[in-house]
Amino acid sequence: MKTFKLTSLAENTTFRHNCLAQHGQSILIEVDDYKLLFDVGEVPGAVEHNLTQLGISLDDIDDVLISHRHIDHIGGLKSMLPKFDDQRLFLPLQMGESHIKNHPYKYNFLARTDGVEHNLAISEEDSNLINEYKNITIVDDNGFELSNSIYTTGCVGDSMKEQSVVIDQKEMGIIVVLGCSHPSVETLIKKAIEVTGNDKVRGIVGGMHYTDYDREEMRFHAENIKSMSPDFIMPGHCTTVEGCRVLSEVIGENVVLSKTGTFGTGNSVLIGEDIKVEFV
Repeated sequence: MKTFKLTSLAENTTFRHNCLAQHGQSILIEVDDYKLLFDVGEVPGAVEHNLTQLGISLDDIDDVLISHRHIDHIGGLKSMLPKFDDQRLFLPLQMGESHIKNHPYKYNFLARTDGVEHNLAISEEDSNLINEYKNITIVDDNGFELSNSIYTTGCVGDSMKEQSVVIDQKEMGIIVVLGCSHPSVETLIKKAIEVTGNDKVRGIVGGMHYTDYDREEMRFHAENIKSMSPDFIMPGHCTTVEGCRVLSEVIGENVVLSKTGTFGTGNSVLIGEDIKVEFV
């Protein structure tokens, strides 16, 4: 059986002193000689730094896939593009569309767009620059195989189009790798099942967007996930530390957390017949 390796290159937390954490997400997915970079975080150069610290070059990457247009998942891409050779780049719909939020303190690290508003998406100018890249595919709502039993779900959602990555281990089940889960984890898992034709959910990894839920809503969604009977869940990024606690309370030991309380930058999991966690 093939072994898939998932490494966190950008995440809200880290316990590895030579890696940079940030509010964002990037996950490297490897199998055989294929490497897929799923999202690139927000901070220019940070994911490249972490790759270097882990002994990996951008030249080693085969494909890059972006989940959605928010800067904490795509902000690092523009500075990467000049260093790409001919990697395939898979982008979601709605790239140049703004997403305005108004909050008294939560988005203070962003430039204000008009008085008190903040744009959480990349600019139309940056979107246009990215779309000039030579080897680009805009992913619509149709999912498809990227390589080696690794799929995109295709874009899901209305106001926020988002795609996830799915690893199909056949009789062992599917592993759904999430960006930020704006359409909800349950919706993205349903799409992953449709695309692969495999209704056994073995694992869930990544951002689950509990950041906008209160505790009661967190428990509701955690109960939905528990009903799917996944073998393991490795939540990170926008799941929040409190969301991870709720998932652990509801689902128990199948929720795997690092010492930082979430997935953690620099950590890896090897998924074959067994699950092996490589946490710092």
